[in-house]
Amino acid sequence: MRLLLLIILTFLFLIVQVSFGQRKTPKDFADAITILQTDCPDSLKLIIKKTANDSLIKLCYPWSGDYKTVFEWTSIDNKKSKIKKYLIDKGISSNQHQNAVILIAFKKTLLGEGFDEDKILLPYQIIENKWAKEDKVRLTTDSLRGVYIPKDLEDCFKQIDTFWSDSTETKIKQSTEDEFSGGAHMGFGMWMRNNWQLWGGSRLSKYFNEKGIYHPDDMSGIILDSYHRHLTGKEINLQQQIDYYSAYWKVNKEPSEDIYPKGEKKLEFNTKQVYNLKQGNIPACVHIQSNSKTDKVWIYDYHFGWKQLSEEELRKLKTTTYENREDTIKKIFEKQE
Repeated sequence: MRLLLLIILTFLFLIVQVSFGQRKTPKDFADAITILQTDCPDSLKLIIKKTANDSLIKLCYPWSGDYKTVFEWTSIDNKKSKIKKYLIDKGISSNQHQNAVILIAFKKTLLGEGFDEDKILLPYQIIENKWAKEDKVRLTTDSLRGVYIPKDLEDCFKQIDTFWSDSTETKIKQSTEDEFSGGAHMGFGMWMRNNWQLWGGSRLSKYFNEKGIYHPDDMSGIILDSYHRHLTGKEINLQQQIDYYSAYWKVNKEPSEDIYPKGEKKLEFNTKQVYNLKQGNIPACVHIQSNSKTDKVWIYDYHFGWKQLSEEELRKLKTTTYENREDTIKKIFEKQE
């Protein structure tokens, strides 16, 4: 689950970087509609014309559809989006609402009706004003955005049990923990992160924060792994899971200057390779220097310390896989057992 999660996050990051670098982001409704007139496929335009306003969002990514342009404009990862800022200034902060109002305006344009921007925005502004009041008590209330928020891990199990049929639970039991958690991460896992407000904050995220878990992906990972164990009658081992994620972030943290090798300054580390120590299933990571001006490169591993590599040693390290990396690193640090 954890390796698959890392691969997924890296892949998504690369997609986001490429996508946002290639598409123009509009500054307002008029600009957005001009772009959509040429960017949106004619087949989708026909469907948009016939779709109810409250269902338009389902035609687009990631809400069931494949069309990604509007999502890319409003994604939380698109920090420089002009239309996102424009809508936030108008009182529309929700990514879903931002997508919806753009699509409604586009639909009206396609139908030749013209549109009143204020009328389109008003119902969503009312909803977001209500949400703003909820946000004042979001860490204690039992419901946010109309969705019940579990109070702890056991409560998560109770809620998930109500979502899935007996046949679905049977299929989950027949899968391995990694198969279930890895497969659910971008589907049901995303639903939990969004609807249980693990990103924005809720009593459930507070529950995890108090246990030392701060990243929503880690929270949903623990819930999924634990639910599989719950169904299959295994020990949850919650503290063990917490310890794993805490260790993961510790070893992945870039080494600070106060622990640099003697005489070294301003080392940069833009590359790292993760792996697990087989004994104890302990997360590990080797950080590779990226600004060396000689034929020697420093690497740092939380478990083994510092080592300066030759070009040949570095080449061997870079050709390792997740499965065999530990053996190579132990040899490099002369700690092969």
